[in-house]
Amino acid sequence: MDARQLHYFLAIVEHGGFSKAAAALHVAQPSLSQAMANLEADLGVSLFHRVGRGVVLSKAGAELLEPSRRALRDLDAVRDRATALAGLGGGTVDVAAMPSPGIEPLTTLIHHFTRLHPSVTVATRAAFTPEETLDLVRSGACELGLFEVPPVHGSG
Repeated sequence: MDARQLHYFLAIVEHGGFSKAAAALHVAQPSLSQAMANLEADLGVSLFHRVGRGVVLSKAGAELLEPSRRALRDLDAVRDRATALAGLGGGTVDVAAMPSPGIEPLTTLIHHFTRLHPSVTVATRAAFTPEETLDLVRSGACELGLFEVPPVHGSG
């Protein structure tokens, strides 16, 4: 198993199939299929059920989705840290935020952060509930989540 195979696996899930993933990745579809066959052989499980000309994530594939995302994020973190240690700076931080409560604190935070770290990219994703925000962080899809928690009444 290697990072390229995990990246391909996630692309197939994200794009809903081998053909669309191959196009997005700029690789030949047979190469993508072979990489997935090798990954499935290495893991000893089927990641997808082939249905006609499409695919559906298998139970094993669904179970391996979040760990695969985390593994790739961890590899990116290693690369980013090594780059920072070499004095080059850079990388990406992914932030999930609820639109209404997240807009103002988030814009100010991003403004200050990018002034201090101009070579770091900040990518944001909308999350519409606190639970969705937490799920994005827990799954490894985002590194930081911003949401509003209702005040607790009755403490005095």
